[in-house]
Amino acid sequence: FQSPLTGSRESIGSDSQLMPPPAVTLTAEDVSPSASPSLERRDSVRRRNGGGSLGSTTDNVFERLHSQTDEPAPEGHVVPCDEKTSHPQISCVSLVKGHTHSVQSVSVHGKIMVTGSSDRTIRIWDLSDGKEAQRASFSDPVKKVVYSTGESVVYALTNQCLKAWDIRTDPKTCRSTTLAEFPSALLYPPGSDFIYFSTGISVRSWNVGQWTAAGVLHGHSGHVMCLEYVQFDDKKYIITGSRDHFCKIYDARDGIISSRVPTATLNPPHFDGIESIVCVDEHLYSGSRDATIKKWHLPSKKEKGAQRPAHKDRVQALTYVPTLSGLASVSRNGSLKVWSEENFGAAKSDHSKSLIAEVNAHPGSSINDVTFHDDHVFTASGDTTVKIWAVK
Repeated sequence: FQSPLTGSRESIGSDSQLMPPPAVTLTAEDVSPSASPSLERRDSVRRRNGGGSLGSTTDNVFERLHSQTDEPAPEGHVVPCDEKTSHPQISCVSLVKGHTHSVQSVSVHGKIMVTGSSDRTIRIWDLSDGKEAQRASFSDPVKKVVYSTGESVVYALTNQCLKAWDIRTDPKTCRSTTLAEFPSALLYPPGSDFIYFSTGISVRSWNVGQWTAAGVLHGHSGHVMCLEYVQFDDKKYIITGSRDHFCKIYDARDGIISSRVPTATLNPPHFDGIESIVCVDEHLYSGSRDATIKKWHLPSKKEKGAQRPAHKDRVQALTYVPTLSGLASVSRNGSLKVWSEENFGAAKSDHSKSLIAEVNAHPGSSINDVTFHDDHVFTASGDTTVKIWAVK
């Protein structure tokens, strides 16, 4: 493997008359604010999201600020995974260590892995030698990353910006555009002239060659959290998943160069916001905060099955695992599951017919992203690591 890194070549109103309420005398005890969560509860939440304990020295606000603006963290490494957490068909083989805060996104192509983190860095990892090869530091947390192998470019969303970094160049020279609203989702179809990202309840298309805005998708009433590109019936579509509980389908034949509304909405909706979607042939899978995964047949726009509940907590991300002909799902409770594509939703209360594998992948920490590449599943977690799982 010759790495390209060397440079060698996210009222009610009434008109009725109401009697005035009786006078009430309030005491100081009545107006006192409710108690804050216990230290134990706050510690648990911070550890799950990759932070330290409130009782630790790092909880000092000045020390935390100093640690984020002082010298950069040491170079990361990919090390063997010595954990016993495994399954006959999926086992942890490597652990990626180096980030200092929650890893929010992971993208893998060839021997190159790209990670984006709340520590405000994008890191490039050369999987051929297990080392961190490059790093870009920014002023705000990195939420999403997508790597384009043809261009050797990393597209990323931070809390405030859309960025494009050619990894053969100095990170300080990367293109950047400040966004009016906090972004959530990022999509770059391979070989496309456009990149798509969500800002609030809208989705923007961006011409990557000209680095200019192209079009916008409307139609949701809640923040758009995930995007997918699909082709069926000889047509191209962008599919969205939103906090309004719905998935919507948009015509994308021209790459979306105008304002556009959806051509279809998938019903019935989830009971809570949708966090992830993935397309497999003519089917769409949607994972939600309601802990459910739904399967949709896109040509007919019909629901074809559901796993409810799929996890004990919200479904954070999905990816297809062709090696097992299954769908991998990850949750905020740290679990990783693989579901049979053929038997998906066959038994709503009994998972034995549809569940291929289940592991407690990141105990006590949220899994924020998952992807599949070359017979391996990659999980990015709030515990600051990425784990690499061999699939058999």
